[in-house]
Amino acid sequence: MRNLIACAVVALALAPVAALAATKPAQAASKDCSALRAKVGAVAFTQAFGGGANAFGVCVSKLTRFEQAGLSSANTLCRAEQADPNFAAAHGGKTFAEFYGNGAKHKNAFGNCVSRKARSSSASGQSGLNPARACTALRTRMTPALFRQSFGTNAAHSNAFGKCVSIVARTQSTDLATAADACLAEASDAGFAAAHGGKSFQQFYGTSADLSNAFGNCVLKRLQASTAKLTTALVKASKTCKSMRRLDPANFRQKYGSRPNAFAKCVSAQSKQK
Repeated sequence: MRNLIACAVVALALAPVAALAATKPAQAASKDCSALRAKVGAVAFTQAFGGGANAFGVCVSKLTRFEQAGLSSANTLCRAEQADPNFAAAHGGKTFAEFYGNGAKHKNAFGNCVSRKARSSSASGQSGLNPARACTALRTRMTPALFRQSFGTNAAHSNAFGKCVSIVARTQSTDLATAADACLAEASDAGFAAAHGGKSFQQFYGTSADLSNAFGNCVLKRLQASTAKLTTALVKASKTCKSMRRLDPANFRQKYGSRPNAFAKCVSAQSKQK
């Protein structure tokens, strides 16, 4: 009897781990990177992740961290739902097992819960990774002529948009992982509700009927904020460089050279200054 009880306890303890292992964050990250490459084009994608044959692997490595955080949060949130004595009252009278499970005994309820939340998180991350949209907005804010100078590196600055896309894609992929880590910390915070008007993490961020998009919405909100910060820094840098070149052209040339990529080098340097 003791052995049976021990086995049961171990099985319950490993249930979240089994769900975690089944989803394979690296596979989800590979799909994210394929989608991003299709959005931005092969050249900008390769430039964004270091160039060469390893670009896709670098992207997968970065986004695996995001997918892993999403999966970990799904486990955390599903465990909280499973233990919530008020779950049925908030889900049409259905228990956790009845709401998520299939079949007569609803044995797959926990796994289904984790899978649903992880899929929603992944979809939100993909929607947030849109460097082309950010660069289109930048071109409008800067004016097309200044935009071409700010990112173009060839003689006619005709590669400006692609260069902008690669810069934003590289930054967004890093910021996505950072945002996911921050949201995982929030989702795991036992004091979250007390600091958010009594709302749980899912209630605060979730907008879908089952609140499964809570983690994705949290990540998306942070990613949008960091992208806005990046674009503002680039706009400010372009104005600074324009002023520097006009007021002291000799010093400008000394610092950044006189090649077609000089202004872009200035913008890159100035945008990184605190």
